[in-house]
Amino acid sequence: MRWEEWKPFYLDIVDRLGLDVQADRMATALLTNLLEDIDPEPLLRNLKELVAGCTVIVCGAGPSLERHLESVIESNEFDNAVYVAADGAISAFVNQGLNCDIVVTDLDGRMEHIREAVEHGTLAIVHAHGDNMEMVRESVPNLGKILGSTQVEPTDNVFLWGGFTDGDRACHIIAQNAPKCIVLAGMDFGTTAGKWSKPNHEVDFRASKRKRIKLQIAEELLTHLMSSSRIEYHVLG
Repeated sequence: MRWEEWKPFYLDIVDRLGLDVQADRMATALLTNLLEDIDPEPLLRNLKELVAGCTVIVCGAGPSLERHLESVIESNEFDNAVYVAADGAISAFVNQGLNCDIVVTDLDGRMEHIREAVEHGTLAIVHAHGDNMEMVRESVPNLGKILGSTQVEPTDNVFLWGGFTDGDRACHIIAQNAPKCIVLAGMDFGTTAGKWSKPNHEVDFRASKRKRIKLQIAEELLTHLMSSSRIEYHVLG
């Protein structure tokens, strides 16, 4: 996605959440430096090869995740699907011994599960923003060959796909790599946050006011993405 295209969406989010634009840019510069020895081109080709022409199930970390995972696993319709975990959703895969092809994360989820998935071949796309610089600095050097993501101006090795939360960003990433269709699982936009969304929760919990605003933004961005794309979308109920 071109910065000029994404900028109006981003500035609206900045106003609604009081984001620090300069901190987002600093985070992008940090991730750019940390990834300077990794050639992103083979990883971008891998991403395209995984997704192009396939049914892709993008899994958010909402309360419905486990139920949705069970339904798609039991359905023959999704036998050859590509699975994408949004951040903490990777823990649901690990806990059930399931493979995940791609994880999109700003490093809020359980790092041991993200690392375990990457070690087993999951492609990681790590997002840097003003609030996670310490985690980026601490975790990225230990994750091996990953792709970098930003929500401000991109660099040569940190990319702008659009999207704000891990879930809707994952959909933006997939949509730009020619999937056959996108299936949304565990994508809940209500007042309850899923237990997988944060490492220190054993059960679903009430979303904070800020989290509810983020979920509203995610829903708006997904609605725009689906309405402006020719890609077929299915939202699991």
